[in-house]
Amino acid sequence: RLYHLAFKKYLDRHIRAAADIETMLEKLNRSKSNFISIAAHELKTPLTIIEGYSMMLNDLLGANQNLAIYQTHLEGIRKGTERLKQIIQDMIDVSLIDARMLLLNFQPCLLNHLIQNVVEEMKKKALDRRLNIQWRPIQGINEMIYVDEIRLSQALRNIVENAIKYTPDGGKVSVYGRKLSGFVEIMVEDTGIGVDPEDQPFIFEKFSQLGQVSLHSTGKSKFKGGGAGLGLPIAKGILEAHGGTIWMESQGYDEVKCPGSTFHLMIPIYQQPPGSSLLALSAQPTPKDRDIDG
Repeated sequence: RLYHLAFKKYLDRHIRAAADIETMLEKLNRSKSNFISIAAHELKTPLTIIEGYSMMLNDLLGANQNLAIYQTHLEGIRKGTERLKQIIQDMIDVSLIDARMLLLNFQPCLLNHLIQNVVEEMKKKALDRRLNIQWRPIQGINEMIYVDEIRLSQALRNIVENAIKYTPDGGKVSVYGRKLSGFVEIMVEDTGIGVDPEDQPFIFEKFSQLGQVSLHSTGKSKFKGGGAGLGLPIAKGILEAHGGTIWMESQGYDEVKCPGSTFHLMIPIYQQPPGSSLLALSAQPTPKDRDIDG
């Protein structure tokens, strides 16, 4: 009996310690999210000033042919500010997702049209990489469904951009899908370098960067290009805000054999706008937990 009492005290002590650690980690995570949100908004102000003055200078130089040479420098500033704006917006988006405050505007949408627009946009980004980006329209989904077209396009764009980033020059990215019972599944398959099984559980975590960061190039569309590691978690947050989910499969990481990766995006088929447009769906079962008939 004394043994059982001692063991119970030991167990209770460790349970309390684990609960304290969990509480501390939750506070730390909230602090990080708050910092990201504040930092992003603070960065927007000086960036807006730089962008505004650059546009004014560009207009002034355009009227004077003798100073046209400086327009090249201004174009460099413009590209740099555009990249910074995207990073800042990603930081704001991920802080909204963390706070479960990502608002969605559900409107009727032709899903195949949305996918086609994203794929055509990505094709232009991958021209210099000689990547073959293919798209096959999804059969049986010709009716309008309710989604947030802007946010869903952002999520799909992030996934395709990730596939481009980790697929060597001359490779292939395929976008296709199928209609299921109550859902549409979009697949983004690439012939890239793949992901190690031990890294796969963390691929949708904020700021996760796989591989050696020192080897990454600065262009987001370049092979193993740079990025803040926010594209995939934002895509996950957007899919979950719709009531869907996302996961990936890969046989492993190999830069020679290139086993590739496949991302699965599950989107609910809403015939009318859902009751809530807030990211507050964590208690709902995901499509993996439901009985889905193919």
